[in-house]
Amino acid sequence: MLRREDDRLLTGHGCYVDDLFPEGAAHAVVVRSAMAHARLLSVAVNDAKAVPGVLTVLTGDDLIREGVGPMRSRMPMIGHDGKPMIEPERSALAQGVAKYAGQPVAFIVAETASAALEAAELVDIDYEDLEPVTDLAHAVSDGAPQLWDEAPRNVSLDWRIGNGSDVDAAIAAADHVVELTVNHPRAVVAPVEPRGCVGAFDSETGKYTLHTPSQGVVMLRAAMSEALGVDETDMRVITNDVGGSFAVKIWPYPEQILCLLAARLTGRPVKWIADRTESFVADAPGRGRLDRATLALTGDGMITAFRIDALADMGAFLNAVNPSIVTKGAVRVFTSCYKITAAEYRVQAVFTNATPTDAYRGAGKPESAGTLERLIDYACDKLGFDRAEIRAKNLMQPSDLPFHTPMGEDYDGGDYPEIFKKALAKADYQNYAERRTASEATGKKRGIGFGIHVHATGGSTAERSKVELTDDGKVRVRTGTQDSGQGHQTTLAQVAAETLGIDPSQVTVEQGDSAELQVGGGTGGSCLMPIAANTVHRAAIEMVENGKKLAGHIMETAAQDIEYEAGSFKVAGTDKAISFPELMARMGDIPAETLEPGLRGGCVGEMDFEGKHTTFPNGAYVVEVEVDPETGRVAVDRFVGVDDLGRIVNEPLAFGQVTGGIAQAIGEVLMEGSVYDPDSGQLLTGSLMDYAFPRADDVPFIDHDWAATPSPNSLLGVKGVGEVPSIGGPGPIMNAVIDAIAGYGVKHIDIPMTPQKVWTAIHTGG
Repeated sequence: MLRREDDRLLTGHGCYVDDLFPEGAAHAVVVRSAMAHARLLSVAVNDAKAVPGVLTVLTGDDLIREGVGPMRSRMPMIGHDGKPMIEPERSALAQGVAKYAGQPVAFIVAETASAALEAAELVDIDYEDLEPVTDLAHAVSDGAPQLWDEAPRNVSLDWRIGNGSDVDAAIAAADHVVELTVNHPRAVVAPVEPRGCVGAFDSETGKYTLHTPSQGVVMLRAAMSEALGVDETDMRVITNDVGGSFAVKIWPYPEQILCLLAARLTGRPVKWIADRTESFVADAPGRGRLDRATLALTGDGMITAFRIDALADMGAFLNAVNPSIVTKGAVRVFTSCYKITAAEYRVQAVFTNATPTDAYRGAGKPESAGTLERLIDYACDKLGFDRAEIRAKNLMQPSDLPFHTPMGEDYDGGDYPEIFKKALAKADYQNYAERRTASEATGKKRGIGFGIHVHATGGSTAERSKVELTDDGKVRVRTGTQDSGQGHQTTLAQVAAETLGIDPSQVTVEQGDSAELQVGGGTGGSCLMPIAANTVHRAAIEMVENGKKLAGHIMETAAQDIEYEAGSFKVAGTDKAISFPELMARMGDIPAETLEPGLRGGCVGEMDFEGKHTTFPNGAYVVEVEVDPETGRVAVDRFVGVDDLGRIVNEPLAFGQVTGGIAQAIGEVLMEGSVYDPDSGQLLTGSLMDYAFPRADDVPFIDHDWAATPSPNSLLGVKGVGEVPSIGGPGPIMNAVIDAIAGYGVKHIDIPMTPQKVWTAIHTGG
């Protein structure tokens, strides 16, 4: 089944936030700090207020007067010493000190966008420049500038997990110990649709409405209500179509709070849409981790211990869930598919004068997986081991599963050696030497990289799905997840239709309105299939059971004598039957007083998520690259993958997710990475002129296959897919590049492996 959303979206009938033009809507512009670290001696706004058409200009002082509360992390964490994370107060508009370039300082609302822009130019900010810090290692060093008095060494949290004493013992007894520092720079997300919102306030009811692209409206409702000091019943959040997210649109942002406040103060709907430059300085970027990694091995190449000591970039403030991403998120796949019994992860969450970070596709796992795969290759190069052989011999065997990792995860099922073997065969590994020779003949250097990966799905288990018959006898599904391009309206319709034995065309899927959703965890952690689909499946079963009771009332038969098949209820042993449309048409024939309370709302099934929420999709990738030694340019020539996603509901959509994730992995390794000026703290890669994303011609044909081992943790046997390629993709690409230029003495290059870096490494020997 093809994606049902395509007909609408490809013909221009989508509805994104910038398509909304409420009557009387005003336009907003954000005035942002030009300095990365500076005292705000004054913020003069009188000239801005005098611009014709300006309705209001808000500053941090106004937020204090209006009682707007701070933005808070939604994931409080406790350090290994028992101390809670240090969370400085974060206002939607800077108060006293600007902590990063791009931080909102003033909010202009005007009749027109041009008037708002004109007024923004007239806001006069008097700064006292302070020394910034954007480099992680520098931030925790002696004498580094301090962002917050309450956070010595700029550390918010010091967190550890694993069996550290076992790691120490294994390192002490090891035949070989290798160490490597791997940097994972900040990655800008920049989906095609920028962030935006429309805030409205009804003075008669005292209720707010926020239209904004998101990955789930329920969490946003809670965050907006908390900031504005109102009950959640007075806050409605609506998400229509979303033009990509990759996690960046999950979080509450200052602009959403400000639009709602301004709507109340002006009595007008207020609309704000980010421009592309704002996306670079104001959207929460991903990654930002510096790993000091250690691997211990026996003489024959068995891995006995793995350790990472990491610094993780929080930016100037803690964001919605970034403390959890760099801790719990990072360790869920820490040892990957390898049978490593001694492992430890320590991370210090560090404040820097930069935009607050948060989850990005993979949510802490790509860093851990990439570091491990890179370290294995580094060890093989240093010690003379065969890279494919070492991986194969260290993989968990099917007999090892379920396997309890040192980080507390219980990997469920799969066959990791077989998947790797299948990937090698599909990649024609036995003839790789011939392709390498052929590349040499053209002046190119060919390299090959391997990677084995696993993902621990999850996300929020606060998920509720409702499946009900509509008046016309069709089926409506409501769920708290949110589509941002994955095709939820297709896959969830398929799940409901399959459960009910009807055609998917008879099913509609509704998301994105907090007025219809009291519970909903949103989309994150590749949770659609493991959590939402399973909950929809259970709700559909309950709808059938309730339908039997209703049909029994209509056909004057006990519910236990009613059979269900393919949209019809039948009295067992007779030809007496009633279809979905007939059932709904005759609901009025049933006296309300004879119905159980749960049936008075119609033929409905409603279920909260139950059971295990984590599944473990896994796979193996083999990547070949060609490097031009004269220019340093890297071309990904071959990308072969095998992924075990359990049962696949819609193969084209699953492959679309794999393809997109691999494209992002290519960009992350070869070209993407935020760069800050160390002296000023300014973002030097703040536009598409300075920050490179992969283009179509950077992505090769992806030769991909499936290995379906149903998950025992899922009623449907599904495992999830969204983040799998982002976790598994970077490692083998990195390793392929280093393999290609190893003949020049190159041992390691930090990502992004740009032509300049590669060329320099070739000509300097690393």
